[in-house]
Amino acid sequence: MLHKKKKIGIENPLKEKAATGIAKFLLKVQTKFSDFMNGQTKNISPKGLKLIVIVFCVFGGGFSIYLIAEAIWKTDKAQPGLKIEKVNFPKYYDNNNDAELQSDQYVDQETYQRILFFESYMDSLMQTESGRKIHDSILLARPGLPDSIAMLKEIYQSKIK
Repeated sequence: MLHKKKKIGIENPLKEKAATGIAKFLLKVQTKFSDFMNGQTKNISPKGLKLIVIVFCVFGGGFSIYLIAEAIWKTDKAQPGLKIEKVNFPKYYDNNNDAELQSDQYVDQETYQRILFFESYMDSLMQTESGRKIHDSILLARPGLPDSIAMLKEIYQSKIK
């Protein structure tokens, strides 16, 4: 019945510090801008400020309505406001709109040989202690590398079949 609240720890204190710094900077900019605007308008009466706001809204709203109306009812047919064009799909999409890759576009024989050489190099690194350190540092820098190698080999072998 009684649930303890889970404490959410800060995962990365550097990110938290950076976010706090950015927030402080933005608040400082906003404060300076508001002080500047207060200085510019301190001698205007409240009725004058209301009039300025009303004029701004009328002109801004009127211009927005004009732009929308012009885009819809434009009379110049040579340069239409809204233009409908055919969508061009990348060539690796088939006609059924499936995103399957066409195998004849990707892995050639030379690339496949390089993949096999790299794979044997990675296997040979596991034979010595210093090689294992290099192997682990490569996998740490490129965590998806074994999956990519396996996928490229599969693409090449599906092309052969």
